[in-house]
Amino acid sequence: MDILLALLILVVGFLLYSAAQIVRARRGNKVPARTPRTRNAVDAGSDKASEPRRALQRISAVQFMEVAAQTDDILLIDLRPFHLNAPLPVSAPHVLRLRTNQLEEVLRQLPEDRSAVFYGASDLSVFMIMTSLYLRGSAPLYILHPESSREEAA
Repeated sequence: MDILLALLILVVGFLLYSAAQIVRARRGNKVPARTPRTRNAVDAGSDKASEPRRALQRISAVQFMEVAAQTDDILLIDLRPFHLNAPLPVSAPHVLRLRTNQLEEVLRQLPEDRSAVFYGASDLSVFMIMTSLYLRGSAPLYILHPESSREEAA
């Protein structure tokens, strides 16, 4: 008797699951309302979609000082962990200290004609920068690693 009851429950469960799959298939490939729109979908019709992506270059501390001497409109973004309180080995007129989870928001708001240098970026941060949807513009972006600045200073 218990085997028949278990078999009946199994058959009813299979039928309900199959019915749910059929209903889902008949709805088609509609995107659920709760799915957020991606940046690509928003920008697809705008003129910004055709703009070139910014150049992303790795530079040394000496190269950074040369770039900073040419313009005072450069932003140094310090991505080192907050528990590291060591002073910056380079000087810049504008320094912004960030956590990795704040990086995408800053890239979104970074003016297209303003250069930025990312100092102490981890591999994850570099990947986030390189794959960001907000790298439109003409001003180049630079990555300065702490190791290269220590080597240059010695």
